[in-house]
Amino acid sequence: MESIILTNGFKLSFEKLPNTIRLIILKDDEEWVCHKEKLKNLFSFLEVDIKNLFKGRLQLFKFDNRIDIQVKNKHISSISIETFNKH
Repeated sequence: MESIILTNGFKLSFEKLPNTIRLIILKDDEEWVCHKEKLKNLFSFLEVDIKNLFKGRLQLFKFDNRIDIQVKNKHISSISIETFNKH
């Protein structure tokens, strides 16, 4: 499982499944929230002019060259689109 270190003890991990991916937010190395999404929807979010992805507790918002990560409607961190694409 690949991960991106976020701020304040958070980590974004990617669990690759057949035709889908599970995005997991870990808080102090414990699973906090997750969301499964089809790979094609995730790629569309990154490539096309779609501003947000997911509804529910975990949400991603795209602004310029960064992705803001929200959990339970609270901003927890931001990462560059380039960093997100690497994983």
